Amino acid sequence: MTALVRRGLRRAALLALLLPAAAPANAAPTIRITPPSGARLLEGQKFDLRVEGQGVGPFSATLTIDGALVSFTSGTQNTLMTDGITLPGFGGFNRRGFSLRSAGHHTLEATFTDATGTAKARADIEVVELGNRGTIRNVIIMLGDGMGVAHRTAARLVKFGVTAGQPNGYLAMDSFPGTGLVSTHSLNSIVTDSAPGMAGYVTGNHSQNGQEGVYPASMTNPFYYPRVEYLSEYLHRLRGTALGIVSTADLEDATPAANAVHTGNRGAGQGIVDQYFDDRGLTGLSVLLGGGRRWFLPLGDFGSSRSTSNDYATLPADVQAGWGAAAGTVDPARDLIHDFESDGFHYVDSAADLAASTASRKLLGLFGFGNMNVAVDKIAKRRNPGTAGVVDDYHAPDQPMLDEMTRAALDALSQDRDGFVLMVEGAHIDKQSHLMDADRVIGETIEFDNAVGVAKEFAKSRRDTLVLVLADHECSGFSLIGALTGGVDALKALPPDNLVTDPAIQPARQKVVGTYDSAGFPRYEIESDGYPKSFDVNGKLLVGYGANGDRYEGWLSKPLPVIDSLLPGDIKSGLAGAGYAAQPFQRAEKDFGFFLRGQAVGRDQAVHTASDIPVSAFSRNDAWRSFVGVQTNTDVFFKIARLVFGSPDDDEEHDGDDRR
Repeated sequence: MTALVRRGLRRAALLALLLPAAAPANAAPTIRITPPSGARLLEGQKFDLRVEGQGVGPFSATLTIDGALVSFTSGTQNTLMTDGITLPGFGGFNRRGFSLRSAGHHTLEATFTDATGTAKARADIEVVELGNRGTIRNVIIMLGDGMGVAHRTAARLVKFGVTAGQPNGYLAMDSFPGTGLVSTHSLNSIVTDSAPGMAGYVTGNHSQNGQEGVYPASMTNPFYYPRVEYLSEYLHRLRGTALGIVSTADLEDATPAANAVHTGNRGAGQGIVDQYFDDRGLTGLSVLLGGGRRWFLPLGDFGSSRSTSNDYATLPADVQAGWGAAAGTVDPARDLIHDFESDGFHYVDSAADLAASTASRKLLGLFGFGNMNVAVDKIAKRRNPGTAGVVDDYHAPDQPMLDEMTRAALDALSQDRDGFVLMVEGAHIDKQSHLMDADRVIGETIEFDNAVGVAKEFAKSRRDTLVLVLADHECSGFSLIGALTGGVDALKALPPDNLVTDPAIQPARQKVVGTYDSAGFPRYEIESDGYPKSFDVNGKLLVGYGANGDRYEGWLSKPLPVIDSLLPGDIKSGLAGAGYAAQPFQRAEKDFGFFLRGQAVGRDQAVHTASDIPVSAFSRNDAWRSFVGVQTNTDVFFKIARLVFGSPDDDEEHDGDDRR
C-alpha cells in the first residue's frame, strides 16, 4: 500500500467520524453553485466558482466541471476547511479568477455535506466563442437611467413640438438606424435596480438587485463576493482598451460603479470609489467624470463622507491573486484626489476647468459633493449668473452639462489607439422620475439627448465606433396623459384642492387635464441654449405615473428640487433650512394641489417598473443591425463582444484599418 493511498484512507476515516451518514433528503443542507445555471461567459472571461451551503457544521464540498475535479483557492476540496469568510451557519468554498476557453456547454456538479447529510447541485453554463475579425474598436454606451419610451417622447414633444400630427423635429437618438427592445430583469426579480441593470450590459450575467459585478453569496463582506469580469476588464486585459465613466450622479452610485467595481453592496460608497483608483490597472480607467466629491475628500474636510464604515479592507489572498486586485484598506483620511493626480490624472471641479482640459489623456472631474444638479437648475444659473440659485445652495455653482462632459471624455479617450469603452449616464432621468418631477425629468432627457448627439458626431467620422442608447430599466411608469387646458394663469388662480378628499368631489386641477382632442399640440419656446424658456406654458404637456408614490399634484413647475439623498449631512441640513423638501409630498404643492396616494409600497418616491426599454444603435458600418429586435440585457454584452472580436463563422476579409 502506497503512502498516498494510506493518507487518503486516513482522511476518509476522519471525515467518516466527523460527518455522520447522510440523513433523509428533507434534513439535508441547502446548496448553491456559482455561476448559476444558465450563465453565459465569453471564452477566457474570468469568473469565480463557488459552492455554498447552509446547515449544521462542520462542512465539506466537492466541485467538478464536465466531470473533472476543480481545486478550491479558499476552502479545501473534500475536507472540513472552509473559506473562513462565509456567514455563520453557512459554509463556502471558492475558486477565484477561473476561466474556460472551450466554447460550448459545460456542466458544474457539486456536493455540500454538513452534519445532517449531503446535498447535490448541478449548473449548466455556456461559453460563447469569438472570432478575430471584429470591426468595432470603440464602444460608447449612452445610458439614460430609468428612460422608457415615454421619456423620449416627452423630450421630443417639448423640444420640437408637433404640427398636424407630424413631429417638427427629432431627437439625436431618434435618428439612429437600429432600434430594438430590451428586457431588463435581474437575477432575482422582474424589476431590476440600476446595479444589475447596468452590469448585465457589461458582464453578460445577471446579478441580484443591489449587487454589481458579482454573483450572490452569504459572505461576511460585500467586497468578497464571487466576481465576474467586466467588459472593461476583459478588453483591457486582452487589448489594452481604456475605460471612461461619465455620469451626472454621485460616482459611487450604481450605474457608474457597475462598469468597474465588484461589490455585493451598491451603497458601499467609500470602498467603491477607492476601487475605481486601486483597480484602474485592471479596467484601464482613464476618464472619471461626475459628482461624489464627498468620497474623494479626507475625513474632516468640508463635505467629506469618508468614514470607517463602508470601505473595503484587505481582500482575501485568493481574490488578490486570482484577479490581480488591490488589497484594500480602511483609510478614512485618504485624499483620493491627490492619489489620482499623482498618477497623472488632470483634476477639474468646474465647467470652466473642464473646458480648458482638452489636451488631457487622463481626466478626473468632480462637479458636486453628491449627485450633480439637474439640467433645469444648471441652465437657470447660466441664464442668471449673478443670481443665487439651486446650484449655489448645493455648493456647486459652475457645473458642466452632460454633452460638455461627453465631449471632454471623447477628446481624452480618442488619444488611445488601443480603443476605449465609454459609458455616459444621464442619471437624473431616473432620479427625478422617482421624485415625480416631470419638468426636471424632461429637461434631463433633453440634456441626455444632447450628449447622444455628441457621441453620434464622433462616431460619424469613424468606422470603428459603436454607439448604443439604452436604459437600465424604466422608472415610475412615466406616462403622457394629455395637456393643460385653460392656461397657466387660470391654473394659478384656482382655489386650493389639497383638502378635497371626498371621491364625489372632483378637484378643480383634475378638470384642467386635456385628453384626446383637448390635448392639442403643446408648444414650448426654446431658447438658444436648447432648453425651454419655461415649462409653464399654456397647453403644457402633463404627465402621470403608473408606479407613483405619494404626492400633491398642481401641474406647475417645482421651484426647488427635493433634497438629493446622496449628499453629506451638513449640506442636507443647509438645504432643509432653506426650504427644500425631503420628500415629494412635502413640496409647496401640498398647499394647493390635489393629493394622490401612491400605488407602490412606501410613500416617498415612485419606483422602477418591469417594462422593456428601447435600444437605439448607430455605427457607420452594419454593426447597428445586431441590436434590432427583442433581446435581453445580457444579450447586449455578447453582441458587443462579437462586434469587437468577430464571430467564429465570420470568414470575410477585414478591410484594413477602420480607425478613420
